[in-house]
Formats: sequence, structure tokens, C-alpha cells
Amino acid sequence: MYATPETGDGWITRLISAEETSFVVAARFAISPAFRKLAGGREADLVFAARSRLARLGINILPLGEPDFNRDHCDMELRILAAIHSYGIAAHLERIVVPGLRVGRLVFCPEENRLDSARIHGLIRNNTLQVPAGFSLDGNGYLIIRPQQQIFRFQKPLTPEEVTAIATHADGKDLLNRLQIRETVDHIELPPKDGLVTACSMFLHRHYVVLRNLDESLGFHLQATVLDPVSTRGTNVYLEFINRTEQLIINPSIAASVHEAVQVKPRARYWHGPTGDQPTPPEETGETGCKALSEVFDRLEAGPVRDRYSHRMVAVTRDPQTLLEGAAPEALWSQPQTPRDPRGGTELAAGLVAEGLELSTSVECGTQILAELPDGAKATLLLGYFPNLIEHTQICAAALHQRIARIVFRRASFEHGPFLSSRDHGRLADYEGLGLEVFWCNEQRGHLVRHVFRGLRGYFTTPDKVDRFSSCLIFAIYGSIKPLSDESAQQIERLLTNLRALFGNDIGILTGGGPGAMQQVTDVAHALGLMVGSSFIETVDQTTNQTAEFYQTFQARSRQARQRWFEIASFHIFLVGGVGTLEEIGLTLTDMKLGVIETGPIVFFDSSGGSFYWEGLRTQLDEMARQQRVPTWLIDQILMTTDPDAIPRFYKQALRLG
Repeated sequence: MYATPETGDGWITRLISAEETSFVVAARFAISPAFRKLAGGREADLVFAARSRLARLGINILPLGEPDFNRDHCDMELRILAAIHSYGIAAHLERIVVPGLRVGRLVFCPEENRLDSARIHGLIRNNTLQVPAGFSLDGNGYLIIRPQQQIFRFQKPLTPEEVTAIATHADGKDLLNRLQIRETVDHIELPPKDGLVTACSMFLHRHYVVLRNLDESLGFHLQATVLDPVSTRGTNVYLEFINRTEQLIINPSIAASVHEAVQVKPRARYWHGPTGDQPTPPEETGETGCKALSEVFDRLEAGPVRDRYSHRMVAVTRDPQTLLEGAAPEALWSQPQTPRDPRGGTELAAGLVAEGLELSTSVECGTQILAELPDGAKATLLLGYFPNLIEHTQICAAALHQRIARIVFRRASFEHGPFLSSRDHGRLADYEGLGLEVFWCNEQRGHLVRHVFRGLRGYFTTPDKVDRFSSCLIFAIYGSIKPLSDESAQQIERLLTNLRALFGNDIGILTGGGPGAMQQVTDVAHALGLMVGSSFIETVDQTTNQTAEFYQTFQARSRQARQRWFEIASFHIFLVGGVGTLEEIGLTLTDMKLGVIETGPIVFFDSSGGSFYWEGLRTQLDEMARQQRVPTWLIDQILMTTDPDAIPRFYKQALRLG
């Protein structure tokens, strides 16, 4: 895994002065010991990079003077102004330029890790670095980036509430993606004394790029100047230009230096390790960890009613390692609930949703023992089942006071086995927001996994694969539970081999995790050394594969919600499939049209060797385009083919890669 040497986002601490068109503020950046050791005494090599979402609003943030380091933080003065006047954001600045607003980060960009033109060209030729088509490399080692022939504009003037949400909310970028639509143009016209937002395609795996304003006659880029590895992957790598001259600029461009990123050593986090540390017992794997933890659960759940929903074991310990050595937890709840209600067990669980819980109903839950923990205990919570509604509220209350730091559960559901409900996924998001680690002792698969978010979606993976899951480039592959012929399987292998040749070894595939073609794709991917993930759905006609390295589970009623978890994929490939695949096609095309997922090439691949399977869909899409029921740009992103060698060529064309 590779990362940019940088601080986290700094925040405004106070307002220094306010003028008619700009604000001067003081900002603070937290400095880790590692960053201080790396950049200490080399302040001249630090670059301030403004937050991308603010730049996309046309807001420029300029550093004033040098950063002032003081132990574990650094202070800096910044000037904030609305630079793209046509966006009309100036009137909203006073609302969002307040203490607490996150403004950007400090990046260490030393000259010694900067690449020269020859090295950059070599990386581009062997596909280690993918840059926009039409690029140039000058004699000073600068990569000249030319954007795509498109601009981004707002459908309507933004309201104060929308600007505030974009600038301050965790999911503000998703709102921005929906409100800021793109428009294809023959040439980008950058008007005098104004600006615009455009984009390019770029894939950075082991390098970071710093945009440099060397020639203002070709446009001046806003201060969102650093493109990180891993996160810079796709078609919409935004570029924000302003024209500070009195003349019209046609097709602006920007120079960039390319730097070696920092290789990050993977950090395996185990359920029994102290929070914040990284214990690395070499003998432990997902399987051995599951076996040891299962023995702990067996000991804690010993009793005659262990297979009843009402027997929801809860245990708390501040030193999990002692449980592995046979010690008792600090607190243990192992008795059944005793509700004063004729409903019990699963009926009570269903009633919480279907009818609502009567306020007069007394329900005892084991998580009530969390109230006995002192604030800041950061204990580990062991649960027989994934939390229900009442347990969830008590867990959240304990997390707010840092009484617990980690949850380890044994069973996902009493009624649905290993499959989680939509409500469960919402609870997992709450735990992530509260900073809780979540582990699952998944005995059905025989391993212990950790829940990890990638963007807005979380998956389970073993602790040793967390970093690879977070960084790999993911392809979603959809298809049938019917097996492929040997010839078709060979075509799929060629397809995946082509993808690896184009994008490198650090890629993964995500499937529905069923048998047949999906299992064959999984097997081929593993043979090629690719990471494999699955998004399992509870069905009666499928068995789940047992070799996925990251996965998520969904109950049958969460079928459409499950599609949201495919959002982590950068590309979507549809193999021959049935009505389930047809539903996924409709959801994917709709999501792309609405800006829910990033615009990117979509491939319909038929390796069956018979009449072309997707011919009917091609006819339907052509007719929809003729009647203007689908955007032309979306049709341009679609390839239907039987040739696996045509797919990498199409990717380079659709992504406008050099």
C-alpha cells in the first residue's frame, strides 16, 4: 500500500479578518511524530493542498506565510475567497467560513523523490502510471496534463443549505456529485476573470502528483493541488481553473510533478490487541484466530438454552488476551431475556420493527452491563449475536463515552444465519462513525474477520488483508449461476489477464459470490493472484463460495440495497446472466446516470460462442437513445463484445488515457 506523506485535514480555529470578497483565517493541522520526523526543518518542501470539494465549489484557499510548528500541531494563516464568480458562492462564504471547517492538508513534497521525464515515461509505458491522453513531458520533468473536453456546472444556483451540506457534511461530496453535472464541449473556453471545473482521467498506484502553476497564460489552477495514490483513480479527477488575464483562454492545461509515494507497512489488527497498537502474533491466521475465539465463546455461552434467540450472551473485558488464557471476563450476561410480554424470542425481535415496542414492555438485555464501565475504559464487547435495536442503542451510548472500543460477535442472525439485514448495515455504519472496531467470528467460513469501510461501504476481511482491500482497484463482475463451458472459461481468463496487464497486479474482482460462472471467475482470479470479494445474498438456489477474501452478506429483502455495496468498484463487467443480472444492469445504469456512482466504462461480454447474447439489449438501448431516454454520454461508455482483447483498448479510449 502506498500513501502521500501528509497531515490530516486542518481546520479553521478563528477568523482573523473579513473583507468584501475574502476572509483571512487561522488554521491548525495535527502533526504526527512520523510526519514531524519526515518533514521537520524542511518547511520549504511543504505544500498546502485545499480540500477538493471546496475547490469544486470555486473556493480558493491560499496560504499566507510559513507554517508555524509547535509540538504536535502546526498553525498557518489562509486566505479564503470565491474564485469562480459565475458559481455565485461568494454570498455563502460567511455561512461556511467558521471555526471547525476543514480546509485542506499539508503535504511533504521533497525534490529528491520527484521523478524525471525518463522515469515518468517508463512508468507510463509499462502501465504502472496511467495519465490522460494528450499528455506531454517537458525537459524539466513536468507532466503537462490536458483535461477532457468537458466542463462541470450546477443545474441551478445552490441554496445556502446545499452549500453548507457540501462543505461540512461527511457525505457532502455525494451531494456535490449529484448537483454538479458535466457537459461535453468541443473546446474548453475559460472566460476572462472567471473560472470553471473540468476533469481528466488518471490512475495513480504508487505515486502522487503535485499540480504546479508555471504558466498562467494557460490557466491558473486552484489550490487543490495534490493527487493521492489509490484515491486518484477514475474518469473524474477534477481540475479547477481560473483565468486571471483579460483574454479568453482555450483548452487550459496544468503542469505537474510526479513523486514517489511512501510505502506503508500493512497493519494487521487483531481482536485481542490493545486499541491503538498493532499486535502481530505470527502464528495467528483468520482460521486459528476463529478457533481460539470459538473456544472462548463456547465457554462463555455454556448453558442449556444456547440455541435460543433469547440467550444473547454479552461479555466485557478490558484485556481480551486474558480470555484466551482461560480467565473470566470482567462482566458476563448469560441469562435469557425475561420480557413482561407474551411475545418472546424471535417474535419480540420482529415486533420491534413490525409493531413497535410498547413502552410498558420491560426487556432485559445483556448490554445494560455497559453502564457499569467507567468512561474511557475502551473495553472489548463480546456478543453471541449481532446487536438488535435495544442493544444497539446501549452500545452507541457506551461508545460515546469511550467505555468500549471494539465489538466481537459470533452470529449474524438467529433467523437468517450468516446474512445481515439492512438495519444491521446501518448499525455497522453507526459503529464506524463512533470509532468502534467490529470483528466477526464467522464459524461457518472458519475464520475471524474485521469490518472495514471503503468509502461509504463496509466489508469483512481478515486482519492481514485490510490494507490490500483498501488499496486495490476493483472490478465488479456480474453473471449467471450456470457454469461456463471450458472455452468460455478460457475467454474469461484472457479477459482478466488483459485487465492485469493494463492496470497492474493490485486489482481485485467483486462478484455476487454464487456458484457456476461466478465461482469459475473467482477461481480464475485467484489463479492470477488477484484479490476476490463477494456480496452474498440470501437465496434458496445458490450456495456461497468459500474463498472470497472480502465479503458482505445481505438478507433476501435487502436485494436492491445490496447493489449499493458494488459502488466500491471502479468498473462494471456483465457476463451472460439471467433476470438477476438484468436487475443489476438496470440499477448500475441508473446509478451512473444519476451520479450515484462514478461515470466509467461498462462492458457486456459474451463468451458463449453462440448468437450474441446482448443483441436485444443493444437494440433496446439504441431505441432509448433515439427517443432521448438515455444520455448520449452514457451510451458512449458501453462496450458490447465477444473479444476479450477489445476490452483494454476500449478502457483506454473511454478513459482517455495516454
